[in-house]
Amino acid sequence: MKIKSLLVCGSMAVLGAAFTSCSKDIAFDNDAYAAQKKGEYEANFVKKYGQVDPNKSWDLSSMQPSHSLTPHEFSTRAVTRGDDSFTKTVTKGFVIEQKVLAWMFKNIPAGKNNSGMGNPFYMTVPLNSFTVVPIFQGNARYYWQLWMHVDGVEKDIKVWEKGDNLGYRTVAGGTLTPTGTEQAGVSRSAVEVEAPAITFSGLPQNAAMYFYLKKWDSFSDYNNDALKTQFTKLSSMDQKMLALKNCIKPAAVPEGNIVNIIGCEDAGDNDYEDLVFMVYGIPTITEVEEMYETYTKRYMVEDLGTTDDFDFNDIVVDVSQETKTVYTYEVDENQRKHLKDTDGPTLMRQWAEVRAAGGTLDFTLKIGSTLWTKSEHLAPASQMRNTSGSINYNAVLDRFIIEGKDWNPAANNITITVEGRGINEGVQEIQFPKRGEIPMIIAVDKEIRWMYERQGVPGGTGTEGDWWY
Repeated sequence: MKIKSLLVCGSMAVLGAAFTSCSKDIAFDNDAYAAQKKGEYEANFVKKYGQVDPNKSWDLSSMQPSHSLTPHEFSTRAVTRGDDSFTKTVTKGFVIEQKVLAWMFKNIPAGKNNSGMGNPFYMTVPLNSFTVVPIFQGNARYYWQLWMHVDGVEKDIKVWEKGDNLGYRTVAGGTLTPTGTEQAGVSRSAVEVEAPAITFSGLPQNAAMYFYLKKWDSFSDYNNDALKTQFTKLSSMDQKMLALKNCIKPAAVPEGNIVNIIGCEDAGDNDYEDLVFMVYGIPTITEVEEMYETYTKRYMVEDLGTTDDFDFNDIVVDVSQETKTVYTYEVDENQRKHLKDTDGPTLMRQWAEVRAAGGTLDFTLKIGSTLWTKSEHLAPASQMRNTSGSINYNAVLDRFIIEGKDWNPAANNITITVEGRGINEGVQEIQFPKRGEIPMIIAVDKEIRWMYERQGVPGGTGTEGDWWY
């Protein structure tokens, strides 16, 4: 939602103290100067962004994990490719003929549980290019986009979205009926489909890759600022897609290519015909036996060194955890493999990466029960790092293991203890804000970049760039 619906108008009582005292000898709440600074901070925040809705949460992360197929120690998680290292080419008018549609309708009939037709899978990037072609979309109201994850590529890749340049004919040579973003799908009386062919080249060879849908309840939800980030992720790793066996090859596919036809499920009936797409090239389907899921949350902090910059870069730390799920299969009397059981997810490791430190005060991070102090690892503590000049958003200033694996992503159990100097002398303990409080810590997705010095985070304008909408 836009800022105007998160920040309420009218008067609001001054919030209670957001910090707890470390001990009675260094009680932050009893320090008149520190209390004045905190009051200035709150007043300036309201002046810049408006008064805070009592129900406003400052956990702005989407809770969307990433997946990998082999274990990776946190110290070796290197991005190998940027967004501009591959080529995506779209060619309209790829024809799917009637025999291919008939084969698909037979293998995944509508309304029937077809989950036994496949297992969790991934693919590998071939030496040469490969092409993705949508074949069919159902008539459900859901809106979705098809995305692709490739290990070693910095960001996931949007492949296609519902209804885009997809149409069908019910009579050979007849009028092309377009599909849409709502309930206008491909008719089961279609004799041919015209679709876009999306070709990728330049991706890292032999890298593991998989597909997933981002799904919203409707296209109008996708276009609603309050709901746009509230999508469901339906992955081939979560058995929401299956690779159909003994695939038929459309006539338009050049000889020498391997064809994989994949059915996707966007609801709960498990017929896997909500979206059907084809991948051809030389990528191969491989069943998943172990799958690793990584979730990262970026915490951005103000330390009250100043009360009106709101750049939230005094401390920037990414906190991550990795879980493991093991899949086991059984073979039936027809020699078909079926998913028998899953074990997990099991928490494997947690770690933190300090990305920036724009404050000049010393601080100690406490994540779960693990402590990390700036002056010990980034001495001198007074030096600002990676928040001015040429910021390196991929840099890691320091990494450390959360030994107890006791970071709770839902509870945001992170605390920053700041040690002041001079007129700021004393200790303040900053905790993650409760709903409706003026924030000194916010949580965002790891893709969100931090601000330059004294450049306030976007907000308060009611525009698309607001972080608070």
